[in-house]
Amino acid sequence: MQPHHGKIPKARDSRRTPGPTTPAPTGSPRRLDRMNIALGAAAAVLLVLIIVFFRRGGPVPEGEASAPRIERIPLESGDAAADKPSEPVIELGRPALPEEITEPESDAGSAKSAKNTKKDTPPPAAAEQTTVRLFFIRVSDEGKIGHKSVLRRVPVSSSPLTTAVNALIAGPRAGELTNAMMSLIPEGSKLLGARVEGGTAFLDFNEEFRFNALGIEGYRAQAEQLVYTVTEFPTVDKVQFLVEGQRIDYLGGEGFWVGAPLGRDDF
Repeated sequence: MQPHHGKIPKARDSRRTPGPTTPAPTGSPRRLDRMNIALGAAAAVLLVLIIVFFRRGGPVPEGEASAPRIERIPLESGDAAADKPSEPVIELGRPALPEEITEPESDAGSAKSAKNTKKDTPPPAAAEQTTVRLFFIRVSDEGKIGHKSVLRRVPVSSSPLTTAVNALIAGPRAGELTNAMMSLIPEGSKLLGARVEGGTAFLDFNEEFRFNALGIEGYRAQAEQLVYTVTEFPTVDKVQFLVEGQRIDYLGGEGFWVGAPLGRDDF
């Protein structure tokens, strides 16, 4: 061991605070920045929680679990599943009327009530009718054409002449056809107008009246039917035929002459 010269240095105490380094003061700028950042983050989180709170409508009561919001989607008719509940359908209609309550009453009272509540309505009166004589054509076994009259019941009207002519144009009925009677007035003929002046009946027909498929005998027969039918009226002696309001000389071109009023003596 070597001898020490001079003073022996003292051993360093390890418990002493280091001399050259000193702790940073509490009010340093770096620490203040960290605290400001932490406070700003806490304020942002708190603001988000407040917004969420007010949007949800307040706190959820205790014991009641929060449930997701269910949006009801209207279903088209016929697409609703059987296991899905549907809202009740309310049908609007006429309100049910209360049943009428009637009290028992005596026979006299019931008869009086029935008389007051039920009015006796008379049955509809049958249309008043009159009889006219119509002339049709009948062909004999020898092939000769002659006229035959029948009595026909027709409604009473203010224009009996028009009613009779229209009934003649309509033709014989079923029972009259069995007696071999027919009408030679051309099909489609229509009476356009009728008037009586000085004992002459002016009958205005449409164009179909001018053409008869049976020729001269057909024209003569159709004119004869009308003259005999119309002269049954006491105020008519002769008939003047018109077509579409115009006087013509012949039916069917140069068929049967009708240029002047015709009476029964002309057949």
